Amino acid sequence: MTRRARTRGLAAALALLGCSKHEAPPPRPPSSDSAVAAKADENRAAQTDEWNRAEVVKRLGEAGLVVTDSGRVVHHAGLGLPGNLLEVSGSPLELYIYPSSAARKQDAAKLDTMPNPATPPGQRPRYIISGNLIAIHVTPKEALAERVENVLTARHAGAP
Repeated sequence: MTRRARTRGLAAALALLGCSKHEAPPPRPPSSDSAVAAKADENRAAQTDEWNRAEVVKRLGEAGLVVTDSGRVVHHAGLGLPGNLLEVSGSPLELYIYPSSAARKQDAAKLDTMPNPATPPGQRPRYIISGNLIAIHVTPKEALAERVENVLTARHAGAP
């Protein structure tokens, strides 16, 4: 078979393929890698009963609070790992999420949670310890502070 004959045969095959009545499968809904990762984090949290950032944001949002992830990494004296800074209804909330409750217990034991008398009450940090999570919240609004604490501790009410 000559080169010219092969080319004509290939062109004819492509033409037939193009006229085929096969329909393309319906397009899949777009999904971003971050959405997939967040869903995987939620599923893991539900199965292991451990906190992750996505679950914290979801729970606070379900409680009617406005949550914004600043994307900033924060550090707190006495804690061995970096945290994430969220804004919850206008107030800063630092999240320190540990691989396990046992790891969290080691760092929590080192925390100095005694309020500094020189710091005005509305500017004193509130420490929320729940499961594998340490959260540090600063707000002058008592009702907001209680709501955030209730959301983050209700899930692990029986956990030491």
